[in-house]
Amino acid sequence: MKPLLIFLFILFSIKIQAQNVFIRGKIMNPVSQTVEIMIFPYAQKSIFETLLLNEKNEFEFKTTLTDIAYVTLTFDKNRPISQGGRLQWYILEPNDTISMTFDAKYFWKTMRYTGNAAPKFEYYKEDLITTNLQKDWETTAKTKLTKSKTDFYQYLVEIERLKLKLLEKYKSKVTTQFYTICKADIKSDISTKTVRAVYQEAQKRKIDVTPELIPAAFRAALTSMAPPQDSITAKSMGYPFTLMYLFMLNHPTQGVEFGDRNAYLKANKSKFHPAFAETLSSELLEEEIAYKGSNEEVVKQVIAFEKEYPNSRFLARIKNRLIEKEAFLPGKPAFAFTLPDTAGRNVQLADFKGKIVYLDFWASWCGPCLAEMKPSLKIKEHFKGHDEIVFLYISTDKNEADWKKAIAKHQITGLHVRDNQNVSKAFGVSGIPSTFIIDRYGNFQTIQPPKPTQNNGNDLIKVLESALTK
Repeated sequence: MKPLLIFLFILFSIKIQAQNVFIRGKIMNPVSQTVEIMIFPYAQKSIFETLLLNEKNEFEFKTTLTDIAYVTLTFDKNRPISQGGRLQWYILEPNDTISMTFDAKYFWKTMRYTGNAAPKFEYYKEDLITTNLQKDWETTAKTKLTKSKTDFYQYLVEIERLKLKLLEKYKSKVTTQFYTICKADIKSDISTKTVRAVYQEAQKRKIDVTPELIPAAFRAALTSMAPPQDSITAKSMGYPFTLMYLFMLNHPTQGVEFGDRNAYLKANKSKFHPAFAETLSSELLEEEIAYKGSNEEVVKQVIAFEKEYPNSRFLARIKNRLIEKEAFLPGKPAFAFTLPDTAGRNVQLADFKGKIVYLDFWASWCGPCLAEMKPSLKIKEHFKGHDEIVFLYISTDKNEADWKKAIAKHQITGLHVRDNQNVSKAFGVSGIPSTFIIDRYGNFQTIQPPKPTQNNGNDLIKVLESALTK
């Protein structure tokens, strides 16, 4: 009996030691009895859980990390970050412990942290209060851009310096890895605004995207590739792609359109640190899987990735995504749903059994989505009189007024319903526009068929005509 007890004790001890990250909290005046946690570990499967508050309004979460992860804790879905709805994209490291107490009515004023990870969370709190609550820097930057390009870029430089100065205060209190990744995250925040502004100006003026679009006084600061590429900065959630866009800006490749990440990486892989090249390749591949599903072309890409990176930590996650997407293969049943149309009447996918359904996930704020609407008129005109084809648009707009206004403004003909977030999630929609063709029997026919803008719409017409014959 004694050996058995010793064995059980050892097993219990191993289990306890395996859980190396602890998150605890106590909420005064909670608005909900649940807390949602999302953890995105580097090169591992993501974690999503709903935590229940106990009778003392406390919550606890334990997990195991082998590397850094980003965590989001949501306390009130109806409030933005600035009003205390959640903590978003905070870095966790193995062996981190954090306890927090706060009053939900006075979130940021009452938030207190303890535990060895407290300095990290304090850094995020000070950065948010200083740059978001006091300066509202993103809104301010957007306003400046509409008035003065020079003021906009100058402001971005000032905000970047402020953020780096705040981080420097915590350098001695956090790990080198945390400090380095945070610097990369800051660069990503600022560069995202820079690249978007440059791209939009180039589009408006119908010219090439070049660094010269940034005023000379701020060009060096905003296009610098610092911190440098290495195995640590590769773990930043946004920095690998940020660096890629900066390379596109500083070192364009002839024949590769700005923003074409797959083509740019293929032509310029030698420019990237091995850890960056692997991270970028894996993330682009996951996007392909999310967008195109588990088709023959994607499977070949997965095989090629495994051949190039046989020991990659990303392989397990990539293969898991591939398995998940098998549910979208042609002939597999499409997911049933019921959603309200513009008049509030319920529309079901089952209503269209016996017909071909062209399903389009879009939103009023999505430029690429709207760019496809006018060209789609040719497709609809081609099939005019064919009541066997239904063009069904599922909007992901949260605001009903914006949705209806966009339909009228862009004259989007077809049937319209608005998502409750569950349908797009069921269909694995990770980005929009996202389209599907459902056959007469309610099964998937094609995932991400050709866009209306592709080959003047002729490619999509062929796919729909083929669906009609089956």
